[in-house]
Amino acid sequence: MLKKHGIGILFTFIAIVVAILVDVIGLLDLANYKMLDYSYQLRGPLSSWASHQDNPNDSLDVILIDVDDETFRLLAEIGWPYPRGKIWDRAIINLANAGAKVIVFDIQFDSRDAHTANVLSVFDGVLPEGRTDGDQEIAKAVQYARAQGTEVVMASTVKTELSSVPPQMLVTPNEIIMQVNPDHGLVDIEEDKDHFTRRYPVFGAMNHSPDKWHLSLAMKAVKHFLEIPDDPGLTYDYDLGEFSYGPLTIPTYGSDHPGFLTNIYGPASHARIGESEPWQTFQRFPLVWIIDTEEFDLPVPEEDTDWMGTFDPSSSFNSMMAMIDPTFEVPESPFKDKICLIGVSVEVMHDYKSTAFFDYLGAPTLMPGFEYHANATQTLLDENFVHVLGRTIEFTSDSALVHILLIIACALIAYLLIAFLDPLWGGLLVLLEATVLFSIAVGLFTTDHLWIFKWISGNSQSILVPPPGETLFVPIVAPLIVMALTYLTNVLYRFILEQRDKHFLKDTFGTYIAPELIDKMYEEKQEPKLGGDAGIHTAFFTDIQSFSSFSEQLSAEEVVELLNEYLTEMTDILLENKGTLDKYIGDAIVAFYGAPVPVDNHEYMACLTAVNMQLGLDVLRKKWQSEGDRWPEIVHNMQNRIGIATGDMVTGNMGSAMRMNYTMMGDIVNTAARLESSAKQYGVYIQVAEATYLAAKDGFEWRELDYAIVKGKNEPVYVYELMSTKDNLPDGYAEMLDSYHKALELYRSQKFSEALEAFKHSDTLEDMFPGRNTNPSRVYIERCEIFIKNPPGDDWDGSWRLTQK
Repeated sequence: MLKKHGIGILFTFIAIVVAILVDVIGLLDLANYKMLDYSYQLRGPLSSWASHQDNPNDSLDVILIDVDDETFRLLAEIGWPYPRGKIWDRAIINLANAGAKVIVFDIQFDSRDAHTANVLSVFDGVLPEGRTDGDQEIAKAVQYARAQGTEVVMASTVKTELSSVPPQMLVTPNEIIMQVNPDHGLVDIEEDKDHFTRRYPVFGAMNHSPDKWHLSLAMKAVKHFLEIPDDPGLTYDYDLGEFSYGPLTIPTYGSDHPGFLTNIYGPASHARIGESEPWQTFQRFPLVWIIDTEEFDLPVPEEDTDWMGTFDPSSSFNSMMAMIDPTFEVPESPFKDKICLIGVSVEVMHDYKSTAFFDYLGAPTLMPGFEYHANATQTLLDENFVHVLGRTIEFTSDSALVHILLIIACALIAYLLIAFLDPLWGGLLVLLEATVLFSIAVGLFTTDHLWIFKWISGNSQSILVPPPGETLFVPIVAPLIVMALTYLTNVLYRFILEQRDKHFLKDTFGTYIAPELIDKMYEEKQEPKLGGDAGIHTAFFTDIQSFSSFSEQLSAEEVVELLNEYLTEMTDILLENKGTLDKYIGDAIVAFYGAPVPVDNHEYMACLTAVNMQLGLDVLRKKWQSEGDRWPEIVHNMQNRIGIATGDMVTGNMGSAMRMNYTMMGDIVNTAARLESSAKQYGVYIQVAEATYLAAKDGFEWRELDYAIVKGKNEPVYVYELMSTKDNLPDGYAEMLDSYHKALELYRSQKFSEALEAFKHSDTLEDMFPGRNTNPSRVYIERCEIFIKNPPGDDWDGSWRLTQK
């Protein structure tokens, strides 16, 4: 047992090593990423169009200004890229007038305004009178916004050109725009291995100046929204792995990544789930609405509604309404004190990210790149960071200890669950362990540890939303893998061990026990060993009648061939009926029932074997007869005799430690042997002792033979001839048995003269087939004649002593 568990622990250790190795080399990273995505979807969105309608004051701090399909269609006449002196400057001015606190561009203005550059190329670098420089106009708009208390943050990026020295450069808005010193933030975002976007940088740095940090776009937006001063700026605590930035504490995603996991607030805002309104995780407005004022005429007059003027008290409409109704109130601007993030969602620009909500509720939708910046910005503002147990999903120096401890703990629990149980129950418990681990992991992510019951009941919408900063992700793929490996390796080892033990049992018992009994021996852990077990079993002996005569008429080769065919057929019948083959002694078969594996109805099975052997021999006789002169007549008429007795015996492996034989010993064994040999004196072929008869009598047809004292014994026993299975007597046998039993009753009553006549009558009904020299009726005719001359006396008990074996 200790050796078995020692090897099981070894296989568990191997499973642990394999799980750690596949985790180290990153084979499980993608699965953990998908687990994170699935956790987001189970948690559900944190914001939606419905929530904005129900509680407008509870909307997020970031608003999306979208160059969407509607904008692209209505401004098609103007064409992309839009002129900065006609579109973008108006967007800045209008949003500043509407009270926006920060305007953020996820659109780069590093090159000159295309419309201005075209004019300059035509007029030799000089703008004609009445034409304005688009870049100067946008610069003026930035100054105007600043005067209104609105900061403008533009996009920058780190560009790599291997032919340049240094190869990396910071690309900012062009020099004309930069003359008014607008702030700018990096828009560079890395994708994971599966091309999904999950992390967001706090800053970026160039290889030639790694100590100079350039804050990301979201960080710059947050800086101006929270009015964080430049000094001391961004600092990093290497011991805690945290950035400090004004009032914010930002946990980093590992030591080697200057960023954090973006908490995705919901599906892309333009996504439609079924027939519903656009989801609008963030409030979203088309850019064309923002520039739609009285001063700007849309190229499509019928859709020129002056939408932005709705929030301007000085607009013609609002002025007129105030004159008509003194109580009229101008609608509050949705942009007031918000971060307005301007970007592009129109499909032709290909600025999309794959995120956790990509296929939320079966509606695959990519997220525009600028909305990903919005999610990062809102994560920072809410400090709603997604923490990772061990700091990184991947196996790194930060997460190594946590990953290894989780793997070891789950493997040991799995081993303990399967070590003392069969594979089925062990597998179910390991599956339960995996389910519990998965449930705990999602519960830590959602902070709702009852989520699985809500999900099962179809009430997933009631799963709790975690408070800001309380989300914890646990990478559980490696622990799940190690559970499966622990189970599979241990079950495989147990299967191999089981097969080895079964082979050992088959090598020991296979020649004399049916395969299903060997399987039962294995299940009951019965192993071969020297010694025996006492019990009540059934002994079974059979041999061929007058087999010595066969040797006289057949060659040695023919005897072997005939005997092998006969023994094969008889042994198959024996094993099919759960018998245990003890040995062959020439033409004799020695067997027993009820050991080494218990057989509840061993008496019945022994009797059934005897009947089936007689039927099987009849089939063989017909086969040999059909082969013509190949076999002499003695073979055609072959008969076998069977003796069966039930009682106490010892069964077990007898012999030496080097060589043993599973056999039986006991007085009842001798009784069965005597019954087989004495059957020839009665001219019967199946003789059964009383104990066997009493246990199996209801299933067969019988003839009471004698109350005999077999040779070598002093006590008489009742013996019976087994005729057939119940209700299957051959024609004429029923009449013969009735006549015989009446005669036997006269004999037992010492009415020997009447019994003599009765036995003579039953003799005429006996079936005297070839090879049968006598029958029980003739045996009793002789006895009646003896007792008529020499009566046994009044104290006679009806017994007869057999003088031959």
